[in-house]
Amino acid sequence: MKPFKESFSGAIAPPTRSGSVGQVLRQLAPTGLTLLAVLVFILAAIIYATCTQYIQPDQFAVKQVDVTVPLLTGAAGIHTNIYDTGVRWRMPGCEKFIVFPKSIRAVTLHAKGKQNEDVERFVRYEDAAHIQTSDGFFINLDVSILYRVVDPYRVVREFGAGAIYEQNGIVFQAESTLKATMGTLHPEDFFDAAKRVAKQEETRDKFNDFLRERGLRVEQVLIRYPQYHEAVQARIEARNIQEQTKQKNIEETKLALAQADLNEVLKQGEAALSIKLMEGSNFITRLTAQMDSYRRKKASEGNKVMALA
Repeated sequence: MKPFKESFSGAIAPPTRSGSVGQVLRQLAPTGLTLLAVLVFILAAIIYATCTQYIQPDQFAVKQVDVTVPLLTGAAGIHTNIYDTGVRWRMPGCEKFIVFPKSIRAVTLHAKGKQNEDVERFVRYEDAAHIQTSDGFFINLDVSILYRVVDPYRVVREFGAGAIYEQNGIVFQAESTLKATMGTLHPEDFFDAAKRVAKQEETRDKFNDFLRERGLRVEQVLIRYPQYHEAVQARIEARNIQEQTKQKNIEETKLALAQADLNEVLKQGEAALSIKLMEGSNFITRLTAQMDSYRRKKASEGNKVMALA
């Protein structure tokens, strides 16, 4: 290769820096089939990145068509097909997937307040439920509502996508549902495990009556940490002491009756023992008399035989 090239004026000029860089790039650049393969790979990567979406495990989705393209997309709107985990095709700018979780999520209502909570993937925090009990007193109640998405299409149709479905389907329904069920209890009933669990199950069933046809299902409702006004708390404690005193008196009465029954059984046992001891003594006396009579009889017969001899 010649180190110099001729200029337009006919003189020989030295090679420039840009010219040498261009030569190096031309030598390194792929040609022929290699260039075609690189272009095809880049094109496939662009198509994969823009025209597909990966639905992760623990997720499912429904497709929303915003712009109709003949032969490539369906009708505009939300489609009823449910897409499970995997790589799914979509037209960029025309279609999108609305993704929902499969696993259980929780909405927690508690007195600490949602502003002070760290963001969690599976839990949403809201303020505590403020419920009026059957006797007119108010109570702040901590509640955890465990739910799952059953039908994404119905959820989108009834409540919307994103975080809206949780707001409309669970949060907005929570306080009214809890008032309808927990509000029938007396303040002290929240400390009765049997009554509390029964109301939890009733609340869950009432949620599901509303949500069953809308694509959501509540798995469990858990209540805890009831907080009353101080006057109500004092009244509850006084009533509890009264109830415990009453129960104590009842148990002491039962104990006294049981002790009386025990004493009666002991007396009857002692009487039966005395009778049996007397019967045994009489039997020994009678047997001893028979033994003495038999011995005397045999001794008399022996003496008689000796006298005759």
